[in-house]
Amino acid sequence: MTSAPDRTPKRRRVLPAGENGSLWETRPSCGIFEFRGVRLRLMVEDPAEILFPTDCGLSLLSALNGDDAPVLEGVNALDLGAGSGIYSVALLAAGAERVTALDVNPASVAQTVANVTANGLDGTRLTCVTAPLEEYTPDERFDLVITNPPHLPYDPTYARGDGLETALVARGGGRAVYDAVIDRVDRFLAPGGSLLMAHSSLADIPRTVAELTSRGYETETIEIFEMDIPLLAYAEHMETLQTRLKELRAAGRAEFDGSRFAVHALLFRRPPGPVSR
Repeated sequence: MTSAPDRTPKRRRVLPAGENGSLWETRPSCGIFEFRGVRLRLMVEDPAEILFPTDCGLSLLSALNGDDAPVLEGVNALDLGAGSGIYSVALLAAGAERVTALDVNPASVAQTVANVTANGLDGTRLTCVTAPLEEYTPDERFDLVITNPPHLPYDPTYARGDGLETALVARGGGRAVYDAVIDRVDRFLAPGGSLLMAHSSLADIPRTVAELTSRGYETETIEIFEMDIPLLAYAEHMETLQTRLKELRAAGRAEFDGSRFAVHALLFRRPPGPVSR
């Protein structure tokens, strides 16, 4: 039976406004965070090639520290778009049995392994794969899939072709990776498994919720965060990016107010039986 979207009011956590659309004044390369009682350190050796976790990416970890968060101990997890490896590190520290880190950016493998090792975690429980999401065909299904897809709309004037663009920008009005995840999640998730997603309000949250609930997935909003649109990396093309976002908002595909938008920490549970397609 198809589950209705979760409409329970959730606490909205408002992050303070930063400079240039980010809490960071410059792009950092090192940070310390706490996850489920464990203090962890994250490094990015080349911030021009691998994006240091943004407020958007960190919001999902913050939500997973709450009372409504799912159990992570003992799971076999897939980290889609691993980047610096922050989710892989957090999952292993929280007791995940195994983590597979997938990213199209080859630099992600070395960085993820380095961060797992630097935190004294068991690297034998980590598998890294370099491949486009569309070409990844695992020979197993996972208990948990976690992802923070790129969510800024593509425009040729600020195309970079590097790791930062891969992490922040997507075609299809910023939805390309969301759509790819939705299309393939049935192949990745074991029956009864969960998809954890940091979903930007710039990329049509209602569409994602509608598509997955129509297939029988239970939907839960763990927490909502309000923050600045991450414009720091695109300061030279800020006007173009804002114009593209306004076009999406006019089409009903994006929600934001000035330079502020929301990130929903979403949990989708696959039904134990067959899903509708």
